[in-house]
Amino acid sequence: MKIKLIAPARKPEWGEDFWDIATAVRLRGRKTGGPYLSLYILAALTPNDIEVIIEDERTTPINFDEKVDLVGITVVTSLAYRAYEISDAYRKRGVPVVMGGIHVSILPEEAIQHCDSVVIGEAEEIWGQVVRDAQTKNLQKFYRASRFPDLSITPLPKWELMKANDYSYLTVQTGRGCPYDCEFCLVKMFNGNAYRHRKIESVVNEIGLLNKIAPHRLIFFVDDNLLAVPSYAKELFQCIESYKIRWWCQSSINNLKDDRMLELMYKSGCRMIFVGIESVKQDSLDTMNKSRVNKVEEYREIIDKVHSKGISIFGSFVLGNDTEDKSIFQKTASFIMNSNIAYSMINILTPPPGSDLFKRLEAEGRILHRNWGYYNTDSVCFRPLLMSPEELKIGRDWVLHEIYSYDALHKRLIDLWKNGVLAKKRKNFLQLFTLGRIIFTIKCIFTSDLKRTMFVLKSLWNVHVGSVASISLALSFHDYAYRFSRVNNLVKNK
Repeated sequence: MKIKLIAPARKPEWGEDFWDIATAVRLRGRKTGGPYLSLYILAALTPNDIEVIIEDERTTPINFDEKVDLVGITVVTSLAYRAYEISDAYRKRGVPVVMGGIHVSILPEEAIQHCDSVVIGEAEEIWGQVVRDAQTKNLQKFYRASRFPDLSITPLPKWELMKANDYSYLTVQTGRGCPYDCEFCLVKMFNGNAYRHRKIESVVNEIGLLNKIAPHRLIFFVDDNLLAVPSYAKELFQCIESYKIRWWCQSSINNLKDDRMLELMYKSGCRMIFVGIESVKQDSLDTMNKSRVNKVEEYREIIDKVHSKGISIFGSFVLGNDTEDKSIFQKTASFIMNSNIAYSMINILTPPPGSDLFKRLEAEGRILHRNWGYYNTDSVCFRPLLMSPEELKIGRDWVLHEIYSYDALHKRLIDLWKNGVLAKKRKNFLQLFTLGRIIFTIKCIFTSDLKRTMFVLKSLWNVHVGSVASISLALSFHDYAYRFSRVNNLVKNK
């Protein structure tokens, strides 16, 4: 038997994906950001006598003509329609298709119109039965997880199937679940309200394996809140320190007050934390049901503390809450600049189907459409209270334009580099002249955009020695932001 597992890509008409970091990927000779972890877990759960192929449409066109016996597709809401197209194409060829993931778990009746089976919930304790039923041509319409699986016995993902050179960073998960109940989020519904962890020994073994497959590659811990159980996190960081890796993670801001935690993170290789700051207005946080975690008056102190430990904050903000008028755009941009947050994801409030937010907006008659391709945090899917949908869209894109101009980026980055954040440690100026740095400069400066050339030269060739990775990310987010600003006729090349 031969099984193909597929990760769909975003269709061009839905716009660029923020996480594709397209410019940085191209400059580093890769094809996309990180691999879809769930597919490699499924491959590991598949019996050894069955051949498994993984196709990531972001890196490789799907080979519809390849002979396979079963197709599995992972589905998130913004990629649902593309997943359905892929599934329909395989079924026309007589190949049965199984779908899984958050979107189809929430809307299984929608998904089953395009596939043979839907896996509802986490797949660890279901996948074996799916494969056995496929072998006997007895696939059921729905497979529902009866409980949340015990992650302590989950096998290592089958990373040997990965084309490592396609990816800028690699992905590792230590646990699942979240006790918080943010209105816009589905993690608690899909993964439960209690944290479940893998054994630390298993995580360390996986780090070792990835370090052999792709030495020195950046690792992203994809847990929704890696620091949620401090004792587990601290033990993990001490165990991986000897691997000399570089990594980043996600955390809620309330877990970043612990000096010892931050010190262990830095020593073990953490250089960036993705933090759900969400809003600079406390009443907006109240509306999101996020105020038990986020306190606006604590933001600056915590951000400064993290920076003082040599770690960068990557902020995530959500615009369009019911308490926010058009003044939120300037407030958000000013906060990012004044806090020296190097990079930020600026999201338009997006109500995932099944979330409390979606249910509330639907009951209020404020959902504008169900075109899932535009449920991507770049588009407006609902009617805001204190501004029009068009004003929200243009205002959000204005924030991107303001924070990712070359001047704004350089101002924040140079201040961080001076304090050792996102910087390379060098003994003297001559150590700037590495081959990689020279090649990167050559790649970047041959452009008709003089402001871009000056940004690269000022950033790469100064005594504070900003890392090449930090500059390539800056260029990528500038390009992402200015594609939106051109659409909305905002000022170019600021």
